[in-house]
Amino acid sequence: MAEDGATSAISGRTLVIRPTSGFSWQDIVDIWRYRELLWILGLRDVKVRYKQASMGVLWAALQPLAQMVTFTVIFHRFAGLQGDGSVPYSIFCLAGVTVWGLFSNGLSLASESLLNSTNLVTKVYFPRVIMPLATIFTAAVDSAIAGFLLLIFMAAQRVPLHASAVLALPIAAIGALCAAAIGLWTSAINLQYRDVRHALPFFMQLLVYTSPVFYSSAMVPARYRSLLFLNPMVAVIDGFRGALFGTSIPFARLGLSLLIALVVGSLGFLRFRQLERTFADRI
Repeated sequence: MAEDGATSAISGRTLVIRPTSGFSWQDIVDIWRYRELLWILGLRDVKVRYKQASMGVLWAALQPLAQMVTFTVIFHRFAGLQGDGSVPYSIFCLAGVTVWGLFSNGLSLASESLLNSTNLVTKVYFPRVIMPLATIFTAAVDSAIAGFLLLIFMAAQRVPLHASAVLALPIAAIGALCAAAIGLWTSAINLQYRDVRHALPFFMQLLVYTSPVFYSSAMVPARYRSLLFLNPMVAVIDGFRGALFGTSIPFARLGLSLLIALVVGSLGFLRFRQLERTFADRI
């Protein structure tokens, strides 16, 4: 060490180590190396989420059921909205709530992931991008419970399960990818501007009305439908229902949604890496 110090002093050079702000393949390698931590953090979030709740995971079932009943009464019974006609409206609505909950819960949890784990962010080294990604696992568990209820209701009302149902999981995964892509942006920006935690619920309330959660996208007039399709979750919800109920699946729009998620996620990852150096100072 003394020789190294003497050599540096003689040469008059100073070694400065700076964190990288751009993309490098080492980032991907680090995420793969810490893949076990990704799993551990995901399990931790699931356990903590309902650990002190007297009803436990029943809350994960109560939320989609309450939404299904509310939408069915208000929009179907009172407003006269119809689904696609192939299944009862309550089943149609619950299918939309199931895949929408995966996106909305995943995005909300990812946005708060860094603020909710300040000790890990400031004291332990690991790729910080793992934290918003791990929260998607929690949302996936909640959505799986809702999906199980959906299958029970389909069996109770004698709605047939078609062979195309095997595509429901990959289609739902695109919704999870959309949540992760936007979550990379919101989780990092949330440390800079705490307004994100106040603006996000308002944004989600608006977005649910521009997504066919409780109505069919076919109801939207043709001249406005192209604008509706800019929302990648529209194709995910339509495709999820189509896979379950044996109706048409919008593969082209699903491909576009996947492309949008990948582009937004890639840009979000770059922005996340640029802001990562300031996380410890801003928390």
